[in-house]
Amino acid sequence: MKRQNASDACRPPRRDCLGHTCGTNIDTEGVEFTRESPHLTYIDKVFSFNKDTASPLLFNLNTGGMQSENYTTELFLEGNSLFPCTLSPDAVFEIDNSFVAVDFFSTRPPGNIYASQVTVDGFPVDSVSFANGQYTARTDNLVARVQKNRCLERNLPTKVFFLISNAGPWDFRATYVLEGTVNTGGRNCRFRAVISNAPNSSNSMLPNNGLSSFSVRNLSLPCSVNGIAPEIQFQFSANVNLVNPRLVAVCGESQRPCPPPCIPCCPPPCPPPCTPCCPPPCPPPCIPCCPPCPPCPPAVSPLSCTVALISNVSIEPVVQVQTVRKTLFCLNACEGLQPCDGSLRAVENEENAEDCEIGGVDRPDCRCRSGGSGNRPCREDTSDDAACRPCRDESAGNRDCRPRRRPENLGGCDRRLIRDLARELCDDMEDTSDVDDTSECSRSDTRPAFRLHGCNGCSW
Repeated sequence: MKRQNASDACRPPRRDCLGHTCGTNIDTEGVEFTRESPHLTYIDKVFSFNKDTASPLLFNLNTGGMQSENYTTELFLEGNSLFPCTLSPDAVFEIDNSFVAVDFFSTRPPGNIYASQVTVDGFPVDSVSFANGQYTARTDNLVARVQKNRCLERNLPTKVFFLISNAGPWDFRATYVLEGTVNTGGRNCRFRAVISNAPNSSNSMLPNNGLSSFSVRNLSLPCSVNGIAPEIQFQFSANVNLVNPRLVAVCGESQRPCPPPCIPCCPPPCPPPCTPCCPPPCPPPCIPCCPPCPPCPPAVSPLSCTVALISNVSIEPVVQVQTVRKTLFCLNACEGLQPCDGSLRAVENEENAEDCEIGGVDRPDCRCRSGGSGNRPCREDTSDDAACRPCRDESAGNRDCRPRRRPENLGGCDRRLIRDLARELCDDMEDTSDVDDTSECSRSDTRPAFRLHGCNGCSW
């Protein structure tokens, strides 16, 4: 755990620092990185990146009435301090612009797609899994069935017909934004209404018969390499549009007291032979009895008025499909030196960063080491830094330190360059009397990912 000074813990955050609100949160102060050098790594290479849009689905939306608790509504009226705009019950809206931002769109329940619904050239995929909003279709056995020989011999992907059938039903959450003018209280005002699903409400549900199918005609499917088969990944989104939307004012209601002659009285029915009477008394032994008062008209409070959206909604489900395969690459990169679990390592004191030094905003998330301690680079004015010190020359009484090809300067994973580099460095180390003088030229105080083992070559 990173220690924090007491003064820093009680210091209020700086409001003007963007890094306290936005950006990544990466702390690499305790991680050392090697110099940039070639590394073999597996990366998910994308061979096909496509999308398809299904036929639109229609449903009716009403955010008022019994559904009002499932939506949150914000209404902004543009007025002034002298004549503010107040929404009245008889307000008339004229909508100039509307759009919908989709917050969530998925099948109901999530992961409700099976291998039989996903086919490649008519063959079902091996299996379909679902995680983090993305479906993954395995193709271990499928690739051999659909691979074309002329593509296989040229090490090229085969283009296939990809189909997803009867996906759904669908759940979604969205934010509806409408802008325009409203005539309220005899005034015309600009308005902006933002209506969205309430945080604790259930998702909006499309009808169970609203299923969708998607197809990609030329999906590129690569071959298997060393037993590693490609995967087809896909995820869903939607294009949502309002069709003939309208806004209506909805004002709060309160119960007013009943006016006379209706007064609270004993409820009916009266025991026979008495009949309901109000106010003449019933003959004995009957007790006084009155009919119930009629319902009183509600009182309208103009201060509690809001709006409800009534509209047809067009939803076009969209699928994003990509084929990926773990592919071997040789990359020049800086490796993070992290200790093995269970090993003992000295704990280095960490200095607290400045308030606004947040990774991803005010400084890079990580840097390749260029010598010295920590992540700081060599400074030109630091002549006494061992890692930044230039090689000694013959005028200083030492042998010439001729420029060498360092491992981190190799442009790629060329075995010949690596072999020549090993031979060159090993030849220089034959004279053991110069080992101390040449240590500054041939070694660095940081352990690179590329290391020499004697004169027998290089080891990664």
